[in-house]
Amino acid sequence: MALQSLQITAVTAMRARDVSRPTKEQQEHADRRPLRDEMPRREPRRGQAPREAPGAR
Repeated sequence: MALQSLQITAVTAMRARDVSRPTKEQQEHADRRPLRDEMPRREPRRGQAPREAPGAR
């Protein structure tokens, strides 16, 4: 495996951390948005039968 020989230096790790951080605007938007478990469940689209859980029958 080629990735086993890959060495990540401290400088590379710090750059990756900085790049992966969201901008202030993105963070503020994410903070205002409700979490997935706080959102109401979506209604099924018209014309589609609701899905059954696998093994329900």
